Amino acid sequence: MTMTDTNNLEQIELICDRYKRLYTGAIADILDRNGHRSQVLPYFITPFTKVDRLAGPAFTAQGYSCADTSHDDTQTRLEILDRITPGTVSVWACGNSMDCAHWGEIMSTAARQRGCTGAVVDGGVRDVDFVNAMSYPVFARYKCAASSVGRWDIREYQIPVKIGNVVIHPGDMVFGDTDGVVIVPRDLTLSVVEAAEDIFRREGGMREELRRGVSVKDAYAKYGTM
Repeated sequence: MTMTDTNNLEQIELICDRYKRLYTGAIADILDRNGHRSQVLPYFITPFTKVDRLAGPAFTAQGYSCADTSHDDTQTRLEILDRITPGTVSVWACGNSMDCAHWGEIMSTAARQRGCTGAVVDGGVRDVDFVNAMSYPVFARYKCAASSVGRWDIREYQIPVKIGNVVIHPGDMVFGDTDGVVIVPRDLTLSVVEAAEDIFRREGGMREELRRGVSVKDAYAKYGTM
């Protein structure tokens, strides 16, 4: 299944629901065990909204700092927002821009209207009270009131982008919770969630054993996970 095929939107939503019943640690552990050790976004990408879980195929965008204060990238920004694919998560790489907000309430409104389920931004967010009123999840690097116009230029979309040491391709699964964000390569989307669900079930059994007073060693021998 191609995760970004809009004909499969219902299947995408079902898979995303399965991810959101889990937690990022389990997903990261599965990826580690299969040799994918650079899939967790940097620690500073965290939820800035009350809704702190999201999952969906990546819809990527790339921008860079802009030295021309008269420059306005509004038309490019509007084009990108109009082309967002339903069911996806917007993932914006901001080129280490640190002096403005790259995402806000109007963009959240536009993205949600087009079926985008949340945003992950390697930069700033503003209008957080308004975004919270929408119950829309936004993960970002920091908060900032300054506009990006004349400070930052959005240039490309639906290309591979890099945040920290993680390369995110369009269609890769993006899963975020209160602990951070993990990126699952598109071709591993199903196999990883199935393996993580198995871990989740076994961990539930291990918790019950420990609550009954079983030793950690015996519980681990039975369920084989920590």
